[in-house]
Amino acid sequence: MSKFFSPYIVIISLLFCNNIAAQTGVGTGSTSNALEIVTPSGNEKTIVTSKGKVGIGVSEPKLKLDIRSAKNSALAIGMTEQSAQDAGAGAIRYVPSPAIGVKGYIEYSDGNKWIGYHPYGKPRLVVVAEKKSQDVYVYEPGAKPVGAYNSGIPARSSSYLTNWTEILDSDSGTDTDNFDASNGQFKAPREGIYWAIFSIALQSGLITANESFDSNQIEAIWEVRDSSGQLKSKVKSAKAFPGNGIAEAGASCMVGVHLKKGDSLRPAVWIDLLWDHSRFKPFNTNAGYNVLTIVEQ
Repeated sequence: MSKFFSPYIVIISLLFCNNIAAQTGVGTGSTSNALEIVTPSGNEKTIVTSKGKVGIGVSEPKLKLDIRSAKNSALAIGMTEQSAQDAGAGAIRYVPSPAIGVKGYIEYSDGNKWIGYHPYGKPRLVVVAEKKSQDVYVYEPGAKPVGAYNSGIPARSSSYLTNWTEILDSDSGTDTDNFDASNGQFKAPREGIYWAIFSIALQSGLITANESFDSNQIEAIWEVRDSSGQLKSKVKSAKAFPGNGIAEAGASCMVGVHLKKGDSLRPAVWIDLLWDHSRFKPFNTNAGYNVLTIVEQ
C-alpha cells in the first residue's frame, strides 16, 4: 500500500514547497506578492513583487526600490571610502564635510570619479579684507633688516602686508578661518582654482629721480607656498613712476592660481621710490585704497 501512495505524497510535497517559495507573508495571513512583511501596527509594510520590485510603505512599487509612501519616506545613505571606479557608475554617497560650508552634500559616481551635488551651487570660498594699518613684515632684508614694522613700507625690502581688517571669510555662506588677518595669509582648505587680487596706495609725497636712476618702481606680489612652507611661485605686477614730482604711488596684482589643500597665498610688496631710505612710505588708509579679495572658482 505504501508503494501505491508514495508518488502522490512526493508530488503534494513539491507543490506545497513551490507555493511557499512563490508567496511568503510575514505578519499577514495571505499575500499576492512574492514577499510581504507587515508591521505589528499594520500601518507599514514591505513587499517584493513577482517582478522583483521592492516597495517600502508602497503597495505597488514602480521602480526597483520605491519608498514613496504618504509621509516619512526619506532615504538614508551613508559614506563610503570606495573609489568611484570600485563603487561603479550610478552609486551615491553622503559626504559629511563641515569644511565645505553646506555642512554635507551628496556625491554620485560616473564610473571614474565622485561628482558632488550641492543644493546651493558649487561650494565657493570668498575672502574680503581691507588694510587700515601701517603694519608690514620684512621677510627678505634690504634697506631694513627682517622684522615687523608699523610705519608703512620700507625701501628696497620685500615685505608682507600684515594686520588686515577682515570683512568676509566665508565658505558657501558659512564663516570660516581660512584667512589669517594678522599676517595676511590665506590657506586653501581644498584643492582648486583661486582668483585673488589686492591693491595698495601710498600717501602722496615727493618722488625724485637722478641721472643714475631715471624711474621709480613699486611691485605688488602674490606669493604661493606649499603646506610645508616652501615657496612654489611668485606672481608680480610692477609699476614705474616718473621722478621729480608729487605723486600718490600705488599698485595692484591679480592672479589665478591652482592651489592644493594646505597651500598658502599671501600678498607682499617691494618698492624703490627715491626718498630717504631710512624712512618709511606710509599707506593711504582712506577707505577703499588697500583691499584684498580671494574667490574660489
